Amino acid sequence: MWTRRAALLATGLSIAACSADGQEKSPRAAVDVVVVGAGIAGISAAAYLHRLGFGVEVVEARNRIGGRIHTVREWPGIPLDMGASWVHGAAKNPLSKIADQAGAERVLTSYESGALYLDPRLGTKKPRLQRWEDLIDLALKQAYRRESDESVADAVARVSPRLTSRERAELTFTLNARFVTEWGADPADLSAFTVDEGKEFAESGVDALFPGGYDQVVNWLARPVGVTTSFPVTSVAVADEGVTVSGPAGVRRARAAVLTVPLGVLKRGTIDITLPERTRAAIDALDSGVLSKSFFRFDKPFWPTSVDWHEYLNAEAGRWSEWVSFAKAGPPVLLGFNGGQVAREVEAADPGEVISQAHQVLRGMFGRSTPRPVAVKTSDWSTDRWALGSYSMAAVGSTRADRVALTKPIGEGVYLAGESTEPDYHSTVHGAYFSGRRAAKQVAEYLR
Repeated sequence: MWTRRAALLATGLSIAACSADGQEKSPRAAVDVVVVGAGIAGISAAAYLHRLGFGVEVVEARNRIGGRIHTVREWPGIPLDMGASWVHGAAKNPLSKIADQAGAERVLTSYESGALYLDPRLGTKKPRLQRWEDLIDLALKQAYRRESDESVADAVARVSPRLTSRERAELTFTLNARFVTEWGADPADLSAFTVDEGKEFAESGVDALFPGGYDQVVNWLARPVGVTTSFPVTSVAVADEGVTVSGPAGVRRARAAVLTVPLGVLKRGTIDITLPERTRAAIDALDSGVLSKSFFRFDKPFWPTSVDWHEYLNAEAGRWSEWVSFAKAGPPVLLGFNGGQVAREVEAADPGEVISQAHQVLRGMFGRSTPRPVAVKTSDWSTDRWALGSYSMAAVGSTRADRVALTKPIGEGVYLAGESTEPDYHSTVHGAYFSGRRAAKQVAEYLR
């Protein structure tokens, strides 16, 4: 019978055997490095250290690897990536090379392949979206000249004229597309100073999806790595003799450690660890956004299958305005995005209610004969205790310096990794990958 454990073993991963009470059947000797978290950051750190000849073990709270790369296979023949979906800037992204090595098929999508639909309640007048893009640019430009940071919402409000309901819907739609579904956060929570900071690869408008699931990438990268799953960590202690990592399932001792737990978990204080003041201040300054993903399955496509992105200028601004079609990859599936507070509401809602909300919107987009979805699968990153958010975002008052602070050692031989610790490519899978390699290099230098 197929199980997640069997699938992981089939990829060559080393997973420790545990007894029913969570304790290992036989104790392990101390290793050079223990990595906490088997997401892409932890796996990339462990793989890099393994290649250098260090003894490495990864401990993971979940019963699977991947972290916020999570492919579920509840629908026959339709793998669903509940977390990361795309390789952004596929031509230049280093994850493309790993995907090639893994033999993972990709389907390219482009933001230029899109269609805009107008809520019938807003009339038929053509929207003037460039007007709102220009207004937002002006708002951020003026905000950047101010002495202190403010939210994107406050910056935009300062330069906004008195708006009609139709104009407000257009502005909200533009803010949603530009920021909310980008960061998983509302304009009131985003920094006007830093919301547009960061780097991206050339040809960033061309991204790649995995018809067979993103987990193919992390499974391939993890092949030589020893992973112990169902091992939540509650304490990390540093002493002269090394690092001790412990939790309900046991204790690990090593010469050094890499902690790759998400920012939301660090902010919650789930792990008992003494942190330098600069690290604690950076964790407090940054925050996590929520981008909910709701996959809707139909008997067959009823939408233009040649179009990747379907956007809805909705009278109920900020709800169900962004959709992507998976028809290019084969399945009759539409994916609806929501960000910020709306995302939290969607993730907390009953599946039947989510279907009803989406069906009403899709009827506004494609007509009253639009069929009701036959099934839905929605993410739950806002409540997932091992994530507590989708990825880090540019909170009001936070700066690049906060992410730089998270790259510094937090104890003798102990380093952080994860997308939130990457100064330039944060909030992405490739950023998490880079952070793992960076931390691995720091550990290698420390141990030499």
